[in-house]
Amino acid sequence: MKFTIKRTVSPHDLGINNIATASAALRYMQEAAFMHMAACPPSMDDLRAEGKAFIISKLSMSIYGVLRACDEIDVSTWACESKGYSFSRCARIEKDGVIVAEMETVSALVDINDKKLCRVSDYPQTYTCEEPIVLDLPARLRIPQDVTLSLAGVHSVIYADCDLNQHVNNTHYPDLICSYLPSMEGKRVEKMCISYLNDAPLGQDVKIYVSAEDDGEYWVRTVREDGKPNVECEIILGSI
Repeated sequence: MKFTIKRTVSPHDLGINNIATASAALRYMQEAAFMHMAACPPSMDDLRAEGKAFIISKLSMSIYGVLRACDEIDVSTWACESKGYSFSRCARIEKDGVIVAEMETVSALVDINDKKLCRVSDYPQTYTCEEPIVLDLPARLRIPQDVTLSLAGVHSVIYADCDLNQHVNNTHYPDLICSYLPSMEGKRVEKMCISYLNDAPLGQDVKIYVSAEDDGEYWVRTVREDGKPNVECEIILGSI
């Protein structure tokens, strides 16, 4: 079943172009998912009490329009058919009945102590699944071999980046990535696909590698101090 919350776009969620950032859109949709689980237990807090947590592994997001301060929006989310160890969920933002953004995520349910994955069949969902959103984004993110990535900067993971697990919150990555593109002035995120490969812990430095711009498209890879990839991303920008 679909679960919907109503939100008002906060002026604190606007970026340099006076519109809501990609991370803000992602936060609205992730908040709806959190509240959906709270309304249909087990909630995220219930799972943590059992020593389990959902860890996102991939998201695909398309943003079709802009959100401005004080816009009234409806944010919907729903679980989709899942199997194996992969849990699928979709979300959508609408303003005045018009779809502004859509997202699909794939997550794993992890035992916090031994890091083992839990099967979908072992998770007692209390709501029915709905049809997934079909986005014009790759099913599996792979940076093309002929793409050259250059070091764009080094980001030190600080308190403001982190969640309860003391690593970069998944909703912070869109804005973090955009911070290391050549320029976001007069531009906005239209499409973004992120693979979350390894977390970025508090206190570590993460190197950000970015491809040259190709008709608004960039490829990004972030790398931890130990050499392991942190996230890989395809991002497409458009003019406002």
